[in-house]
This record gives sequence, C-alpha cells and structure tokens, in this order.
Amino acid sequence: MFRMTMLGACLFGLTACDPSTQVMLTGASVVSLAHTKKTVGDHFSTWAFDKDCSTLKYVNGREYCQEFPDEAAMQAPEKVLHCYRTIGGVSCYREPDKSASAQTKVY
Repeated sequence: MFRMTMLGACLFGLTACDPSTQVMLTGASVVSLAHTKKTVGDHFSTWAFDKDCSTLKYVNGREYCQEFPDEAAMQAPEKVLHCYRTIGGVSCYREPDKSASAQTKVY
C-alpha cells in the first residue's frame, strides 16, 4: 500500500509541472526505453506492483505486468563436454569419442 501511495504522489506531483518538465520526462522515458527496454512509467509500475511491467510487452500483445521469472528456470542446463589430448592441444566434443583411449581423456 505504501508503494502505491508513493507512486500516486510522484505522478500527481509531475502533472502540475510546466511543459518543459513534461518534455524532460518524455526525453528521460525515451533514453530509458532505449537502454532498458522500459519507460520511466514502467520502472515506477515495476517498483509499485513488484512485478515486471513493460509497455513494449503490452504493445506486442502480452500483459502489461507479469510475475518475475523464476531464477531456476532462467539458468541454462550445464553442457557436458568430453575433452581429449591431441597433438595440437585439447579437443572437446559433446559426445564421448569411442575411439579415444583412457590415457588421452582430460578430466
């Protein structure tokens, strides 16, 4: 509730400003959109609702605010590599080399 009150107070305070402040706020939103893919309003909404809010997602047909993705779901599974000594150094493969001897395997 505190976050919503603070968000309302910030937005209400910005509406009473002169036109030059509106131009600066629009400029800040454009710069923010270019660097973070979120406008200044999106950052306020993300903070207020504790969800991932984005105008770009909304324009592309998704919901404006979504739950943050789970950390475990974002991590890619580990790729197991099988590495062997060769004359020029070490060669690695996704699948084990059946013709390689145990002496050339790098652990």
